[in-house]
Amino acid sequence: MIRNKTATYALLALYEIARHQRDSALGGGGLRAGDIAARHKLPKAYAAKILSQLAGAGVLHSDRGPHGGFKLNRPIEEISLFDIFSGVGAVENGNKSESVKGLPSSVQITMTRAYGDAEKALKDIFAKVHLSDVLS
Repeated sequence: MIRNKTATYALLALYEIARHQRDSALGGGGLRAGDIAARHKLPKAYAAKILSQLAGAGVLHSDRGPHGGFKLNRPIEEISLFDIFSGVGAVENGNKSESVKGLPSSVQITMTRAYGDAEKALKDIFAKVHLSDVLS
């Protein structure tokens, strides 16, 4: 249901970017993937991929150049864990209940319903927690 490593790295990256923006006088430049990777000993290419995905999802904005980097695209109160996790594909969408040959239909229906309910509950929980909660 959730790819924990990707989700954790994405949240860590956004935490760093949000802290950087909050602590920088006059907003400053963005934070680069390499800076985040070095600070937390992450693979640079993996950090860059995660940040690019978040920019593609509209969570981050990317500027090129010597003063470029990644910045939040909206206030921390408006960025939920669901936005972050779904932005990097860490939350799997869709029914993951596999059909088993010979399985009674009532069992399959129950499993399908349970997976759907679990997915909705997870989304609802992640949607209630925001980046501002992480920074407080």
